[in-house]
Amino acid sequence: MMTNNYRKYILKDGTVDICRACRRPGESLRHIISGCSHLANGEYLHRHNLVARIIHQQLALLYGLVDCEVPYYKYLPVPVLENGRATLYWDRSIITDRTIVANKPDIVIIDRSQRRAVLVDITIPHDENLVKAEKDKSIVSANGLIAKSLDQHLERLSLGGWIKGQMQKAVILDTARIVRRFLSLRP
Repeated sequence: MMTNNYRKYILKDGTVDICRACRRPGESLRHIISGCSHLANGEYLHRHNLVARIIHQQLALLYGLVDCEVPYYKYLPVPVLENGRATLYWDRSIITDRTIVANKPDIVIIDRSQRRAVLVDITIPHDENLVKAEKDKSIVSANGLIAKSLDQHLERLSLGGWIKGQMQKAVILDTARIVRRFLSLRP
């Protein structure tokens, strides 16, 4: 990939290794796919939401909150879906009796029949942070690697293992889109 890091250290063409988006040193492929502060609230959030949409739609189907499945990239989650059996929240703050900084999980499912609520929070870290992130969240890395615990998390949500492939596909395709768009930026 023709990053500024590659041009400086491999081609040795005198390029300064500064990110063309955030203007910080170290424009490597790793920086582009998961470390650029300029891409965090746009590109990385979009990739994150693609994975969250897959899980949200499958939960909505499982609990009979939606009638039919659409491709994940066309699915637009509604903030609240509800029927007599369950309530499904998308990206909503949770009111607690004491202040909690991270009080906005990606998905919350309240299953009335089992009298339980499940908070689903998703992260898409770089491969090097996969083990650390696995302790906190259910995850697929920016390069499509899947944490060992993902099967257990999907089972707890009553979702099939086939969903992993769809999540990986969404992440890899969107990571490629991010890299293509980034490298088309002018230095």
